[in-house]
Amino acid sequence: MKSLTIDGKLFVSVCSTDSLIPEKGKKIKFDDDIDMEVSIFKIDNEYFCVSNICPHKHQPVIYKGIVKDCTVTCPAHGWTYDLKTGENTNKHQGIKQLKKYEIFEKDGDIYIEKPKLEIPKWRQ
Repeated sequence: MKSLTIDGKLFVSVCSTDSLIPEKGKKIKFDDDIDMEVSIFKIDNEYFCVSNICPHKHQPVIYKGIVKDCTVTCPAHGWTYDLKTGENTNKHQGIKQLKKYEIFEKDGDIYIEKPKLEIPKWRQ
């Protein structure tokens, strides 16, 4: 796995740009802990990387979500998140949001900021 350090942040190459299907999610696992899973998306030649865990019911299914207008809808319970900000688009459902990670393309590879394991409050 190729890696780069930029401004003190570790970025790792996770796939080729050719392996991404527009408006479909791809799950990336860094180890066996679900908090180390992310989802990446390609929409109109832009790339987005968010946590794979829906903060509503803590299900690791965001990569399977329905993508529309730069949002992803969790297939488990229908909560919709803005891929640019991670925010829930329906404030009546609550203020929970997806964690976002930096992502970029270089020489045909997709690099993402490697997540750091942080055990969320709901698992403590």
